[in-house]
Amino acid sequence: MSVEAVLVASGARTPAGTTAESVAAAVRAGISRVRLLQVPELGRQAESFIARDGLLDAQEWSGAARMAALGAAALDEVLAKLAPALPPENVEVPVLVGLPEERPGWRAADASRVVAALSALGSERLRLRVEPRLTGHASALEGLREAVTRVSRAPLVIVGGVDSYHDVQTLAWLRERNQWLEEGRRTGFAPSEGAAFVAVMTAPHARRWGFAPHAMVRATATARETKRIHTEDLNLGEGLTVAVGEALAPLDGTREVVASVHSDLNGERYRSEEWGFVALRLGAAFRDATAIHTPVSSCGEVGAATGALNLILCAQSWRRRYASGSRALLWGSSEAGLRAAALLEEPLSGSREGTNPWPK
Repeated sequence: MSVEAVLVASGARTPAGTTAESVAAAVRAGISRVRLLQVPELGRQAESFIARDGLLDAQEWSGAARMAALGAAALDEVLAKLAPALPPENVEVPVLVGLPEERPGWRAADASRVVAALSALGSERLRLRVEPRLTGHASALEGLREAVTRVSRAPLVIVGGVDSYHDVQTLAWLRERNQWLEEGRRTGFAPSEGAAFVAVMTAPHARRWGFAPHAMVRATATARETKRIHTEDLNLGEGLTVAVGEALAPLDGTREVVASVHSDLNGERYRSEEWGFVALRLGAAFRDATAIHTPVSSCGEVGAATGALNLILCAQSWRRRYASGSRALLWGSSEAGLRAAALLEEPLSGSREGTNPWPK
C-alpha cells in the first residue's frame, strides 16, 4: 500500500454504550444488552432475542428515524474529537457511510433521511459531504478501501456505518426468513441497531494536526461472492477467500502472522461455514484462525454498522493494551455478495509508550 493511512478518531453508539470507548469496554467485559422478550407490535408469539438503544423512544418503529438519530450521535462524537486540531481554513470532508441493503422497512429513498441528519452536523470550518452506500455488512470496510485512495488528495476522510433492524416490517421479514434468533431456535441473530465512525488520515497529516494514530491500515480488499446466502448454491467461501487473500498479501514471504480476527459472525450458519473455508485455505497466515472477535454477543446484530464498529474495537484493543498481537484481520460479508477485508496493524508510535511487545 503506497499511502500510509491511519485511524485517528472514532465514535460509536450501540445498545452497549454511547461512545467508542464505552462500547469497546462493554464488549471486552462481556456485558450484553441482548434480551429475550416479546415484541407486541408483531402479535403474541414466542419470545425473541433482541437488543435496542435504551436512549431512543421504544415506541419509535421507523428504522430510518432510528438510524438518523444513532448516526448523528456517533458522527458528532468523531467531530468533537477532531475539533481541537482543525486548521483555521475550511475543510471539506467526505463521509463514506455504509447503510443496509434494501429490505422490507428500508428502501433506497430512506437513505436521504440519514444523510440529512449527518450533513446537518457540518459547520463553516468543516463541510461534510455525505456519500451513502447501501451495501450492508461489508459497506464500512468497502468505504475504508475507498478512503485509503482519497486521503492522499484530501486531508481527512470519515468512514462509518449505520443500521437498525427496529422496524416492524423488517422484523417481520427476518422472522419469515428464519433469521431471527427466537426461543427454541438453534441459529439466527438478535436484531439490534447501532452506528460507528472512524476518521482516516495519512500518517504525515496526522502528525501535522497533532493526532496520535490508533491503528495503521496496511491493506484493504473487496471481492464478490456469487454463491450467496438464501440460495441453493453450495457455499464455499470463494469470494471472501479472494478478499482476505488480497488483504493478507503484505505478509507474503515474511514470518509475520495475524494475531486476531474481527468479523461479522452473528450466529447464522452460512457465515460460519464461509469463514471455515477461508481458514482452511489461508490458515497459515493466522496465529489461530478460530479465535474470532465479534460484537454480536454484547451489542446484538448491528448490520451495516459492524465493519466500522470492528475498526473501533480493534483500535481500542491496542490503545488500551489488551490486544493479543500487533496485526489484525477484519472482514465483512454482505447478503448481496460484497465481501471486504482489511489488514490493520498497531501504529509504531503514538498510540502507546515503549517498544512493541508482540511476537512476529
